[in-house]
Amino acid sequence: MPTRIRPDEIATVTRVLEAFRTLDPDLPIQYALSFMTIAQNEGISIGELADRLGIAQSSASRNVAALSRWHSFGKAGLDLVSAQEDPRERRRKVVALTDKGRAFLDELRGIVGNAGAQGEPRRKSA
Repeated sequence: MPTRIRPDEIATVTRVLEAFRTLDPDLPIQYALSFMTIAQNEGISIGELADRLGIAQSSASRNVAALSRWHSFGKAGLDLVSAQEDPRERRRKVVALTDKGRAFLDELRGIVGNAGAQGEPRRKSA
């Protein structure tokens, strides 16, 4: 018999997804997964990111571009991550969180931490 999911657990996941939507209402889930994977593995290469997510390297590169300061065609990105040339292997780019990315990660931690500590997620006042 499957384990029942508590309503507060669903509410917490919903709040995390809502936090991503505050960045961009149409943000693809693949961007959110890319951000979380980078946050867990700072210094990861774009190729390693692609492998972990099971996507093409070109898709991982596009995801990183969208999460970076500048998206494609000069459009502003979300500025949550930065990709830098690996000094040991210049063709390889490594990805890390920016200050804005770390602040957003702290916001997500707050959502999850508040839910765990109180059993109910706290609503952010508008």
